[in-house]
Amino acid sequence: MELGSQIFRTPRVLLMGVMVGLVTVVALSIPAAAQTAIPSTVTVTRPVVRVAVWAVPPFIEKSADGRFSGFSIDLLRDIADDAGFEVDYVEVDSVTAQLDVVRDGRADAAISAISITSGREETVDFSTSMFESGIQVMVSSSAGGVSFTGILAEIFTPILLILFGLIVAGTLLAGTFVWALERNHGNEHFTNPGVRGVFDGIWWATVTLFTIGYGDMVPRRVLTRIVTMVWIFFGVLMVAAITAQVTTSLTVEQLQSRITSVSELAGREVITYPGTTSWDYLRSNGLDPRPVEDIDLAYDEVRSGAADAFVFDASIIQWLVANRGGVEAAGPVIQPENYGIAVAEGSPLKETIDRALLRLREDGTYERLKRSYFG
Repeated sequence: MELGSQIFRTPRVLLMGVMVGLVTVVALSIPAAAQTAIPSTVTVTRPVVRVAVWAVPPFIEKSADGRFSGFSIDLLRDIADDAGFEVDYVEVDSVTAQLDVVRDGRADAAISAISITSGREETVDFSTSMFESGIQVMVSSSAGGVSFTGILAEIFTPILLILFGLIVAGTLLAGTFVWALERNHGNEHFTNPGVRGVFDGIWWATVTLFTIGYGDMVPRRVLTRIVTMVWIFFGVLMVAAITAQVTTSLTVEQLQSRITSVSELAGREVITYPGTTSWDYLRSNGLDPRPVEDIDLAYDEVRSGAADAFVFDASIIQWLVANRGGVEAAGPVIQPENYGIAVAEGSPLKETIDRALLRLREDGTYERLKRSYFG
């Protein structure tokens, strides 16, 4: 009996074991099936970096529809792709404003054509150099030579016109006076009556004025000889004054056509952006530049002659020369400078940007981008 019960119990034990095994297999397979059958809805969000930008071609330009483009924008896009962040632009109107918004936390970084200086480094941090430039002078292309119209404009000054007026009036008066004194006193050279006689007197005054000599037309009366001496002295002074005025005018015109460096800007109408390293450089060299806050306006003023020179970043000036025409760079690049991306002091973003910049330089991306804008 015990043996029969034991035999009967054995199949039930086996059945229970099989059922437990099946349940275990099903339970283990459910997570794997769920993973393959249910798609994931989790997305990775890239951090957003607020970047202050200032439109200064060709580094940053703003289109009519509000889009930003330029060398700095393309470089920033490559940096963001490499470092894994999105960019939110914060537009400002000057390099000073760029540094201010980074300093007070309204922006995380700033990019354009920002020169790295020791003074700026005291309040913000800078990335490794993103561009190498300097300061240069831009002048009108027409300043390279002396034009005929320019000569006439310089010669016929109000002073010169006054001198010519004095000579004409003096010639008429002296000629008429000598003819009137001599014609009734036996001088056969001044005997013609009326207009013809007056013309003889004016002829005498003219040739006497320029010390050419008047042949046989010799005054005989003492009074007319005194007038003649006075007229000769007057003529010498007038001719000397006119010669000096014309020489000075031509010299000024030639000097204005030969601006070749910053050292030749004294006394000229010089424009540049306020708050920039160019502004500081001019002021430190004793010059008083006129502020201008728009590249297009600066270009127009120099080309039209409203300003003698525009002193600014060499890379921007060379771009204007190559792409706009009518202007030229005067002299070499002075005070070499590096541009950087500004971030808040102690910001970990500096290290992120530095590494991305180095990788872009190493793989050739940076050089290709630079050539596409600056050749």
